[in-house]
Amino acid sequence: MAPNVLELVLPSATIESERTTLPRTDRVAVVASWGVDSRVSLSLSWMVARLEEAGYAVVVVRASDDTAPLDWSRGPANDAIVIRKPNIGYDFGSWATGLEMFPEIRRLPYVIITNDSLVGPFTSLEPMVADFEGSYFDVWGGTWTSQYMQHLQSFLLGFRNGVLDDPALKYFWQNLPDETNKFDIINKYELGLSRLLYGEGFVSGAWFDYELVVQYTQNPTIIGWRGLLERGFPFVKRELVTNPSIVADGLQVPAVVQERYGVNPADWL
Repeated sequence: MAPNVLELVLPSATIESERTTLPRTDRVAVVASWGVDSRVSLSLSWMVARLEEAGYAVVVVRASDDTAPLDWSRGPANDAIVIRKPNIGYDFGSWATGLEMFPEIRRLPYVIITNDSLVGPFTSLEPMVADFEGSYFDVWGGTWTSQYMQHLQSFLLGFRNGVLDDPALKYFWQNLPDETNKFDIINKYELGLSRLLYGEGFVSGAWFDYELVVQYTQNPTIIGWRGLLERGFPFVKRELVTNPSIVADGLQVPAVVQERYGVNPADWL
């Protein structure tokens, strides 16, 4: 049996920010981040700033072998709590760490979890937040896909009305196995969460359904990136910028983002 992620992470997880406690709030976002050094990308900086603009207190959980304090100088100032942890458990391990170190988050009416696999946001997150907070879903996602099985893509999820404090979901986050194989990571973390939601009868849905931009089994954030941008999704996946050959029109990503938002996504890495 694989060891438990939190058992491996929590003994060495620390808070490096001046802020160490959450403000009194009913809205919190936990942002998973990874980096080879202390430099913070424009995408992470603006993600935190836009979430704070939308009324969310932010906890950034940074996995890195570099222990130097994060350098936020490239982007806007923020008031985030920053947790540093070993690079164990990938994004799910980072989200689990944030939830465990600040257990009051589980009971809140509005909780967003996201990561820095996204380039952007290139504009306000108010439309995204309005869709999440105005939904009737227990668990909301930025996008829905039929790749592997129908499930919410894990790079952007929202949990409403204290659902994270449900025993089944609490057990899921506290007992993530430490996996290193890519298929096992997808199967036990991302797909495992969706199977749990189905099995426990939670209502889930997404801001953008895959059928709007791609065919069955295709990944909407990769194949359907252009359609998502046209519909107001203010991100592109980092992989489209760093490895555009993964999709036929990948080389057009910078020009489309430049035309729509007036920025070069390569500068946001």
